[in-house]
Amino acid sequence: MLSWSLVTTHDGIVGYWDGEPLRVPPRMGTSDEDLSYLSKPVRSLLIDAMLHPAFRVTGSDGQATASVEGRPLFTIERPSRAVFRQQLKMVRAYADLRADRVNEILMQTGDLFSFFGAQCYLSAERNAKTLAMLYTCQRLMVTLEMPLKHFCRAPRPVDYATHIQPMIQTPDHSSYPSGHAIEVFAAATVLARLTTGLGPKAAMTETTARGRRAGMAFRLAHRIATNRSIAGVHFPVDSGAGAVAGCLLGEAVYRVATGLDDWPDEVSIGFETQGDGEPPYDLTLNWLRNRLPDDADAGAGDPETILGTLWAEAALEWRELTE
Repeated sequence: MLSWSLVTTHDGIVGYWDGEPLRVPPRMGTSDEDLSYLSKPVRSLLIDAMLHPAFRVTGSDGQATASVEGRPLFTIERPSRAVFRQQLKMVRAYADLRADRVNEILMQTGDLFSFFGAQCYLSAERNAKTLAMLYTCQRLMVTLEMPLKHFCRAPRPVDYATHIQPMIQTPDHSSYPSGHAIEVFAAATVLARLTTGLGPKAAMTETTARGRRAGMAFRLAHRIATNRSIAGVHFPVDSGAGAVAGCLLGEAVYRVATGLDDWPDEVSIGFETQGDGEPPYDLTLNWLRNRLPDDADAGAGDPETILGTLWAEAALEWRELTE
């Protein structure tokens, strides 16, 4: 209807035109880094197309390696089935918290950032660049976590015992590592960097006001990851592996955006069976902090790249909190 209306309107008002230009076209951005002329969906597609090729996952037979710009970032190895069998006791114990966490668990199947938005004001008007950076990070994590899961594919808790009876639908992809853990710990890393300048290790260590602000994002990430074990769809080792991978990948996004070149040595992620009398593994922030390499140096967004420009604009939205 609209298209035909436009045709008849054109025929009714244009009259004769010889095809000569009547105006100078507007500029489409002031530089290669200026994406303001694009709609948000198209902007996201362009950012992803520029960022994703820097990251790669390779692997086979229960092991996968994530690389950034050709540098191995971490190698993750699937635990033995004996490890997962030991973990069943933790999943059973966590099930006692389902009634307390049911609303959180249901919301977090599709919405993670509303929970981060309860810690620091996030809105499309006030923090548009921060949200764009967080969603950019999440899209990258989803792209990377799927091959990580595929190469390390491991059965879910329900595959080990009929008594698990998860409270939400068990996904069909691998239990190990947890995609939710990867996404929320990467988001916590990016948000802590933007709002305080602290990396994940410092955020989980410092007791200053800045450290406590940054650390809250990781406490939230831990709760969201643990909720997946409470729901009955993940083992704690899934979340542990995802937490390490998420922090490393979040820092990698920071390094790429700021142009830093202080890359850490490759990290190995894996779990062994616990000895007699030892409790099954469970994710804690203290354990996570001790598994991470030193944080990257402080840096600002690289103004000569699209991602660096976005990072600098996002960090500027929090300048009053870091000065």
